[in-house]
Amino acid sequence: MRSLPAALVAALFAFPVCAAAAGTTAEREEGASAGLPAVEVRSHRNLHDPRPGPLSSATRTATDVRDVPQTIQAVDAAQVKAYGGRGLAAALAGVPGISNVSDTRFDAFRLRGFSNAGDTLLDGMRDDAQYVRSLGNIDHIEILKGPAAVLYGRGSGGGVINRISKQPTREAYGQASATWGSRGQQGAALDWNRPLAEQWALRINAGREHEPHFREEVRGTRQYVAPALKWESGRDSWLLQADYDEFERIPDRGLPARVTALSRNGTASGYALPQASDRTFFGAAGRDFIRDTSLSLRSTLTRAIAPDWSLRQMVSVFDLNSDFDNTFVSQPFVSAGRDLRRVQRSRFQQNLQQRNVQANLEVLGNLATGAMRHQLLAGAEYGWQKREPRLWMGSARPVSLTEPDQHDNEGSRPEPWQMNYHKVKTAGFYAQDQIDLGGRIKGLVGLRWDHFEVDSRNQLQKLRSERSTTALSPRIGAVWEALPDHHVYASWSKNYAPVGGDVIGITPGAKGNVNDLGPQFSRQLEAGVKSDWFQRRISTTLAWFELELYNRLVRDPVQPEQFTQTGLERNRGIEFSVAGELARDWFVRGGWTQQNSRVVQAEAQLAGKRPSGVSARNGSLFISYAPPLGWFGETGVVYEGARFADRENLLELPGYARWDALLGYRLARAEYTLAATNLANRRYHASATGVSQIVPGAPRALVLTAAYKF
Repeated sequence: MRSLPAALVAALFAFPVCAAAAGTTAEREEGASAGLPAVEVRSHRNLHDPRPGPLSSATRTATDVRDVPQTIQAVDAAQVKAYGGRGLAAALAGVPGISNVSDTRFDAFRLRGFSNAGDTLLDGMRDDAQYVRSLGNIDHIEILKGPAAVLYGRGSGGGVINRISKQPTREAYGQASATWGSRGQQGAALDWNRPLAEQWALRINAGREHEPHFREEVRGTRQYVAPALKWESGRDSWLLQADYDEFERIPDRGLPARVTALSRNGTASGYALPQASDRTFFGAAGRDFIRDTSLSLRSTLTRAIAPDWSLRQMVSVFDLNSDFDNTFVSQPFVSAGRDLRRVQRSRFQQNLQQRNVQANLEVLGNLATGAMRHQLLAGAEYGWQKREPRLWMGSARPVSLTEPDQHDNEGSRPEPWQMNYHKVKTAGFYAQDQIDLGGRIKGLVGLRWDHFEVDSRNQLQKLRSERSTTALSPRIGAVWEALPDHHVYASWSKNYAPVGGDVIGITPGAKGNVNDLGPQFSRQLEAGVKSDWFQRRISTTLAWFELELYNRLVRDPVQPEQFTQTGLERNRGIEFSVAGELARDWFVRGGWTQQNSRVVQAEAQLAGKRPSGVSARNGSLFISYAPPLGWFGETGVVYEGARFADRENLLELPGYARWDALLGYRLARAEYTLAATNLANRRYHASATGVSQIVPGAPRALVLTAAYKF
């Protein structure tokens, strides 16, 4: 693995004006100093209270969650790391309405039943590349449920996942930590923050992690460094950030299902759960690998232009280079001879390069019109993205369904299969008004105009296709304080998903009309109540939602290369969350979703089915004891309901409940934590990307962490 570049810090300082978060600490301080409406902060908040402060993902301004007419949640990255979690899959486990459908190559989730492949953000900027994200430099993760195109542009409509990074403060602070796990996991991390002068502060996060897996042959090593520099003078500020990350691992796509029936045409028509041991590896031992190298440079420059107004400029540059050689199960039986005791495998090699450039210019301010107060945001955005996947494909010899030979590397030599070049350009203009109508009513209105262009080239066949889309994305909502500490809200919002805007690119020279279609749209109606209880020690949110994807592509049964946009998917559900202080030093956090996600109008074989990977219910509940010093602990349950592994709903993965717990001791400068995941050692299936790739959940694991503050 390549070493971390010594020139990274210099590159950060040389980078002129790059992007940072909508809603980071810098923004929160800027918002207050710019004369924007004050955010009421719950008084006497305990340091260990799991409730978040003002969040930004819903409005691009620091806003109290009670004043947002939409469901928004936050996950503390430190809590995830205490249990040994290092990625988004661990962080989002048990979050109501989120299902994990990630595979070994990249993060993938379903929010309220819909894919979020292009709806992941880093500090409010688009982070849609195919890779496994780190939590090394992350403070917390914000999850906004439902359409968010009014602020962030194109997306599937299920919501956005926004990682918020750590940023410099004026406090001299440092922490070094080390981690050891029962499966040989080892890691070390450093978080160092220092004020350099009256107006400057520097923060550096760095770490290295090595994690052997419970599955045979699987392991991974990650190293990262993330410096950040902040200048602040009165209401003006400039924040520069960089994240460099290397992650090398053995790819693991899980286990194949067992085929129980074949149709007359030789396709599988029935499946059962995998027979192989959860530890069984179906790849090519000693040859398979994935290596991701990513670099993100971001900056926010804020300038006061009037007592109540400010300008904010954000620019982000992201680079990803991903290489892999991966042998995996491509079909859970062998077609020749209809052999159900062996599985067919394929081999792919890939070099993927992606670059994202995004620039935003925003004006923020407040004004009054009679009794009404307005917190205004208006902005312009330009984006440029390049994605260049180069793939080679070969065959691999079939292996046993239950006892594969992991060292059988025989097969055809990979030949060029796909050499594509995709380029995307976007332009957007957006405006938002957060209105205080006086009394107990607040409103939120917003509108965004987007223009999206995609240009794709097949360099093997010398083909090229282009497509452009223009769309409007509105949002309207209101919050009414019906009773003290009880806020009733309702909202309606709309999203658009253009052809080629998810995993960016279209198929050059594709037959039929797939490249000529308009965007798919999603719309959500949500209503609920956000409440505080027991002198505001406990906070709850109860929400009802209906989310629809319409203009969905439907394949013509007579001409399969032709599509119509007559399809519809719908998800209706109820969601509840709770967080706060039960009693002195006792805390609760958790939530639950009950939802009915269905494909309403589609091809005959899909109509009426549930989307793959989406459970009807999921959630979590954790109780913790956290005094300032001494012994502390936590225990809780993560629950995921039954899900289908495939679109045709032929194989259902059973639901599961996972019991986690931790115990620790805290001193003034040191902290020791022993955490256990899956304490009952239950067997379960964590996710699936199809019937050939079902990922088993990890058995019981222990993680010991020692941290020292200086």
